[in-house]
Amino acid sequence: MKKSPAIPAVKTALAVRARKAVLEQLPVDQKKLKLAAALLEKKNLKRLGVVAASGVAALSLGSSMLQARLTRAALRRELKRQLAPVNKKLDELEEQNKELRRQNEELRRQLKGRG
Repeated sequence: MKKSPAIPAVKTALAVRARKAVLEQLPVDQKKLKLAAALLEKKNLKRLGVVAASGVAALSLGSSMLQARLTRAALRRELKRQLAPVNKKLDELEEQNKELRRQNEELRRQLKGRG
């Protein structure tokens, strides 16, 4: 019994559509997407590997950048928490300084009035 040539063609067409659908879900620009789809259709695995590797490298770089940003944010929060008492004391000293300056000016005016 011979196989019908239409069935493998349908399977191939479905496989190509499935590959394209998977590729469309990836965060890749349109040129790379078209190139990857073309390479899958031609079964040029060596070039497809290069395209995939560049995508993986970009994702890895993005992941590293995100991790660094999260680390900086965590450090910033921790420093802010640790410096809160120091900042509070500094604010108190600034207020005390303003009050002493005000009193000093008032005493100077009183001394000028007497003399």
